[in-house]
This record gives sequence, C-alpha cells and structure tokens, in this order.
Amino acid sequence: MKRLFTIIAVIIICCANTTAQERLRSYRLAQSQQTEPVLPHIEKKDGRGRFILNNKPFLILGAQLWNSSAWPYILDKEWPQLEQLGINTLEVPVYWQQIEETKGQFDFKNLDSIILGARDHNIKLILLWFGSYKNGSSQYAPEWLLHDTKNYPRMINAAGQELLVLSAVSKNNVQADMNAFTALMKHIKEVDEAQQTVIMVQVENECGSLGTDRDYSDEANTLFAREKESSENFQAACFAEYVEKVAAAGKAVYNLPMYANVWMKDMDYRRPGEYPSGGPTVNVLDIWKAKAPSIDLIGVDLYINYAPTFHKMCSDYAGKNNVLFIPETGKGIEFARFQFYAIAQYKTIGLATYGIDPFHADPHDKRDSTKLDEKFSDIAANYTLFSNAFNTILDAQWQHTIVAGAQEPDLKEQTLSLGDYDILLQYGFPTYRTPPKNSGRAMVIQLKEDEFIVLGFDAKFTFRPKENAGFGSCEIISVEEGYFKGDDWIRKRFWNGDEVYHSTLLPQGVILKIKLRKTKAAFKGTIKANFEQ
Repeated sequence: MKRLFTIIAVIIICCANTTAQERLRSYRLAQSQQTEPVLPHIEKKDGRGRFILNNKPFLILGAQLWNSSAWPYILDKEWPQLEQLGINTLEVPVYWQQIEETKGQFDFKNLDSIILGARDHNIKLILLWFGSYKNGSSQYAPEWLLHDTKNYPRMINAAGQELLVLSAVSKNNVQADMNAFTALMKHIKEVDEAQQTVIMVQVENECGSLGTDRDYSDEANTLFAREKESSENFQAACFAEYVEKVAAAGKAVYNLPMYANVWMKDMDYRRPGEYPSGGPTVNVLDIWKAKAPSIDLIGVDLYINYAPTFHKMCSDYAGKNNVLFIPETGKGIEFARFQFYAIAQYKTIGLATYGIDPFHADPHDKRDSTKLDEKFSDIAANYTLFSNAFNTILDAQWQHTIVAGAQEPDLKEQTLSLGDYDILLQYGFPTYRTPPKNSGRAMVIQLKEDEFIVLGFDAKFTFRPKENAGFGSCEIISVEEGYFKGDDWIRKRFWNGDEVYHSTLLPQGVILKIKLRKTKAAFKGTIKANFEQ
C-alpha cells in the first residue's frame, strides 16, 4: 500500500510539472506569432519618472515575500492572502544557490511555477536576484562557489579575516554571477516576453559589506592604493562596477528595468561595515549613479517609522537623478500613512510592504496563517482606495496636481495647497475610537480649477481660498462618493446635509469628488447641525 501511494504521488507530481511545461510551451508558441512587444520601462522627463507597462503608466502596489518563501508549496497557500491585500505586484526572490546547484546547470522549474501562479491571479512579478550579495553577505551563492575560495575569493577585513562576502574585485566572482544572471534573463525572455508577468528585476539585494569598511585582500589593497579614495567610496565603486557588469549582461539578453536597493545609513554615528559598506547609501549615491548606468534606479528600503527620517530618505532618493521606488517597507498604520506622502509628495513609482506571508521562520513574528494578518489591514485598505483611483492618481503625479497629508502623534491638523485653494485637514477621528489610532490620512487631486478628488481615512477637510487668491470664501456645490473605473467616474451616492457638514473621511476609506464655487465674502456666522444645538 505504501508503494502504491508513492507511485500515485510521483504520477501527480509528474503531471503537475508536465502541465506547467505544456502551459509555458503554449505561451511561447503564442509569443512567436506576435509582433515584438513593447517592454516595461521607466519614462523620465524634467526630473520626473513613471513606470510604463503595456504602454500605460503603472503604479506598483506591492508586497514582498519573506526571504525563504519563494517556493511553490509556500505560494500555493499564499495567493489568497495576496488577493486580500489587494496587491498588483509581488516581489519574489530568485536564489542563485537553487537555480545553479551544479555549476553550469540551471533549473528554473520553481520560477516557472511561480510565474504561472502569478498569471492565474493577475499579479505582476518583480524578481529579486539573490546572487552574490544579500544584506551585506553572500549567503545565497551556490555551495560549489562558496567552498572554492581559491577560485572565488572572499573579502578580507582589516584584521586579515575572511568574511562571508564575495570579493567585488574578483573577475571570477563577477563572471560566475553574470553567467547565472544571464541564464535567468534568457529564460524569463523565453517564457514571459509576450505576457510580461515579470516587469522588473532587482540586481542583488542590499549590496555592501558587513563587518568591514572595505576589502583588504591583496588585490583590493593594490587598487585602493592607486585610487586614493576613502574606504567607503572605494568599496562603493567596486560594488557599483560589479553590479553594473551583472545588470548590463542581463539587459543585453532581455532589457527589463533593473534596480538596486539600499540598506540605508539610518544613523550618522554608524560606521561603514556596521551597515553594508559600499552599498548605495545617500553619501555614495553619486558614485553608484556614475558607475552603474545600467541600473535604472536605486530603491530605498524604509523600516523606520519616524516621520522626519522617512521624509528625508524619500527626498534624498527622489532627487539626484533618481526615480523613487520603495521596494521594502514595514507594516502597520505608520507605514500606511507614509504611503500617502510617498505617492503624492515624492511621486514614487511604487512601494511594497515586506514579509506578507505567514509561513516564515521568524520566532518573533506571531501570525495567524489562515488569513491575512491584521498588521496589514491598513495597507490593504490603502491599496483598495488607490486601485479605485488608479489612473487619476498616476495622471496627477505626472501633472503635479496631487498633495497629501497624514496624522502624527503630535500633529492634529495641517494645511495643504493646490490651485487657488488651501485645504485644512483636521485629525482625531472617529472621536469614539479608544485608544486613538492616529489613522488620519488624505490625498487631494485637482481635476479642474474648482473640482477636486479627496480620498483617504479619518480626516476632516475644509477648502479655503489661498491668501490673495482674489475671492473671500468658497461653497461646496456638490459632493459625490464613488470610484473610478479606468478613467470614468462611477458615482455611488451624493453627500449632502450632515455628511457635508462633517466633511470627514470615513474610517473604512472613501473617495469623494467635490465641486466648489468661489464667492466674494466669507460667511461670518456659526453653523451647527440641529442635533448639536
């Protein structure tokens, strides 16, 4: 009986693999009969940038798996929760140690299964190449390479100790990575160019060296003496040149957008090596931009829930000829608030919350594996609203007709400006919530001179004339609650009476279309609802 079950299991597995392979072959056949597709790309103009997919702007509303979760048996359980979160893009690691367990032999069965699963759930993929570098280390390189330190040397620290970090000055190391990455990109092109399920690729992950400010190997020391740079600048140039060679080789095969992400230098007192030295931190960002032109952007990983730090990092990486992308953020209400700023103020092309799946091995992260964890509920609510105003948000980003505000523990109200109007946002709603959640967040988009979209949660809004705008007050002519289907506005109901009196965005989130009328003089009296007399 045991043997019978084994035979049945083998048959089922073989059938599943055959089905996946047949499906991919059918996709390739259809692809060969089509004209060459326009690939995803990043459009840049006048210091702005936007992601283009299928010839249309696209906003990445994403999530990233835990490091070791990019396996079919995990994702088969995770797809329903990803749909609950409301993502349109999933960030998935591809492990060098898995695809090239034997040197020169490549296995993409896991990746093929993930691509097909994403297609079945109408989710796009960003692949994260866990190749030579992952979080300041080289733990995802294959065993055959890590064992052979003579041919594939490691970085050496100042004390002469060998580290688990591949030397970035080694030609053998970069060539091995280029070979594997080129094979990966070739395979993606073969199975996915027509469907474009895979829309972007991250090259390495949080590149840099932990445990040393630079490589002190003999070869590196010779180069360092010649360059006459600081240790961190030297190491940044080495890593940037390494990543450039890998990215350029991959792009030559299949020219998808590619980026590198950064473990940010969050505290000025931290020394290089206490964070990954030589990674694309803001102090060496110019070196990376110059040395790695095949990298389309540097994505910033943001986990600190302190608003001033968030704003500083977004400002740093939305400038310096870089398009802002946030491939990793935390979960919870703080990061849900930050998303409004990232989209409206810093014009990000996308963002993703990290660690979405509950099938991890973190002993500190308690989850209910049967449903989407409550920690992600505010992110899910955001994604629902953003999806229901998708094209409108993208157009407003490009036209600079979008602003946002968000509550902080010490911020109870703030004023935004757009067109001829100031918009006062007041927080602390709903007043019956105990304890307070600091959940207020709002986005305002100008459609016409006196017509606006307001979307968000738990914020009271008041439109007022800007100073010296030429009118003394304004009236709300109409308020419609609804959503966008493509470019078309779909009204669900009118707001009037008490709803307009309160002018407060709902706890579950709401999108409002508001039409105003400018008037010469402001009303001087006090208005209250009859039930508040």
